[in-house]
Amino acid sequence: MTLSEMLKNEDYSKIWSKYCGFLDLTIDEVMEIQERLLMEQIELLSKSEIGEKIMGKGVKPKSIKEFREKVPLTSYEDYADILLNKEEDKLPAKTMYWIQTTWRGGSHPIKLAPYSESIVQEHTKCVLASLILSTSEKKGHFTLRELDKFLYGMAPLPYLTGLLPYIVGNEIEFDYLPPLDKAEDMTFEERNINGFKIGMESGIDLFFGLSSVLVRIGESFVKGQEGSKNKNNFKPKTLHMWYKVIKAFIKSKINKTPILPKDIWDLKGILCGGTDTRRFVKQIEYYWGKKPREVYGGTELTVVATETWGDKGLTFFPDVNFLEFIPEKESVKNLNDKSYIPTTVLLNEIKPGERYELVTTKFKGGSFVRYRVGDIIECTATDNFEYGIYIPQVRYVDRISNIIDLAGFTRLTTDTIEKAFELGEIPVQDWVAAKEYVNEEPILHIYYELNQKNIPHHLIKDKISTALKEVDHDYKDIEILLHRDPLVLTSIPQGKFKNVKEEFKIPFSKINPGDEVIKKILS
Repeated sequence: MTLSEMLKNEDYSKIWSKYCGFLDLTIDEVMEIQERLLMEQIELLSKSEIGEKIMGKGVKPKSIKEFREKVPLTSYEDYADILLNKEEDKLPAKTMYWIQTTWRGGSHPIKLAPYSESIVQEHTKCVLASLILSTSEKKGHFTLRELDKFLYGMAPLPYLTGLLPYIVGNEIEFDYLPPLDKAEDMTFEERNINGFKIGMESGIDLFFGLSSVLVRIGESFVKGQEGSKNKNNFKPKTLHMWYKVIKAFIKSKINKTPILPKDIWDLKGILCGGTDTRRFVKQIEYYWGKKPREVYGGTELTVVATETWGDKGLTFFPDVNFLEFIPEKESVKNLNDKSYIPTTVLLNEIKPGERYELVTTKFKGGSFVRYRVGDIIECTATDNFEYGIYIPQVRYVDRISNIIDLAGFTRLTTDTIEKAFELGEIPVQDWVAAKEYVNEEPILHIYYELNQKNIPHHLIKDKISTALKEVDHDYKDIEILLHRDPLVLTSIPQGKFKNVKEEFKIPFSKINPGDEVIKKILS
């Protein structure tokens, strides 16, 4: 029975059990599910060429312990030759969709991930669970309904977020803003603008998109009102919307304050993703009057975890990936010494206050095995006892330290920045770059030392900014879509980097080298 059918029959308890029942599991029950599905996945992998390539010829682990001992940790390079050529006959299951994302730090501009029918079905269930929870204030209660007006602010297919409207359509029908048939011919920016305009006329119930985009929409809304001689510049199509607009206009006049989005719309649920979501929560609440629920996932992962209630964090879906965690110290040690093999712990072993690099094995005929995603998560608690959840709670922190992710739009590496220096013909002697925050917003801060003097700082800034947009089109989108310039530069005196390197004696990363290194460079 579909979600739509259950809503029509008002079978709300059945809906909750089907989509959100995992929240009632104990950690022991979760680990049993993890082991059972891993053994099923190993069976599928053992019959495929890609599985044999990763696990080894004739290797078929019979337990979690044996799996972790015999199967190596992997990265995308281990799969690239098969996946980028879409060699479906070498995979554990027939591919239904090929999902794409950028590949920073690799020899190719993109990564491709195969989605089997079973993966798509599981992903659909997790997406709907997250949407249900975004409209829920306590266990068993939610307000998600058929034909809710859905402002959809994510990238289209072949990116993962673009899969949502097509897969959930088999379960429930939403009124997308803008309509899907029109949205397909629009750019990312056009879809956000048009969807918002339609929402002004008829209302908005749900939002799913990058947290940074929702903040930008709120800012644009206020600026648009302040720049208009007639603040009541809406054209509502319903009496309800007319009432909201008039009420907001009167309130604005009396209080001498701008009309905010929350004065016009009462959103049922806000579901946000992307790096730095936690940094944008207060701004989203200010503009939209509702706390967003965070969802965490990725191209190679599908949806991994979702936020529920309170401030403890996100809860992992137990039947999507086999989960392992590399303690942060182990991860850093491996970054500095590629020959070092880091150890992992399981979901029932992670500890509050500790950070980990996520490692996943895709269930349901997936291709990724002990895959190093490149994400750092933090365990915030062993449970969310107040709300009856007894599974560890986590927060997505950021990418691993050698990658800078800005607001979920771009991932910058050493290679990206050095290409920008080369393209801009900037005579750089040495440099480091760090992700920092100004007024809770992420910036790219580059500390650079030139090998010649008398080049104006503003000229360096213009050249690097222009070159970064050429090298990385996703970086360019930050300025176009968010109206932000995330680049900050600091010029370092000649010879300073050499002195700092001699003082530290061991190499440090050019990307996010750490506060101690930055302090020494600036001292």
